[in-house]
Amino acid sequence: MNRIAHQLARVHRLSVADYRRMGELGILAADLRTELIDGEIIELPPIGQPYAGSAALIADRLREAVERSAVVALHEPIGLDDHCEPRPDIALLRPGIDGARAERADVLLLIEVADGSLRYDREVKFPRYARAGIPEAWLVDLGGRRLTIHRRPGPHGYADVMTPSGLGAVPLPLAGLQTADLSGLF
Repeated sequence: MNRIAHQLARVHRLSVADYRRMGELGILAADLRTELIDGEIIELPPIGQPYAGSAALIADRLREAVERSAVVALHEPIGLDDHCEPRPDIALLRPGIDGARAERADVLLLIEVADGSLRYDREVKFPRYARAGIPEAWLVDLGGRRLTIHRRPGPHGYADVMTPSGLGAVPLPLAGLQTADLSGLF
């Protein structure tokens, strides 16, 4: 865009309400996997293996660990602000929350499983999770066979990033000493 056109151009970012309405009206096909990041619709790649199996395993193990003390949502949108509604792979939500329309205050933990999306998850999604105040986020790097746990969110990212030494008892961000057994993930 030339300099004069750039000065005259107005950028319109979609709001979460606009985005949801597009889905309700069928403008976004029901089978199209998308998320809203900073007012832009991002098309997500199709779910394949080993990603699908890994995400399902983690979700199952979380359900076993939390029983009724939290809700586990798989591939459901999370409203972070007026222009951002990502679709994390797994969300651990406060008890009684409907996973289909959770907001940032409902979130205890978000998990991204990266098979080909590692850079996007780390550089695009995680900074937004931190700015939104999501208390904890995990990045499961399938290619690198590593889990990183991100805690203490702030405007510039997560202050604490650690890699657990084992996956047999990964601590969950819940009251008490609940852990998830993720052994066998890699």
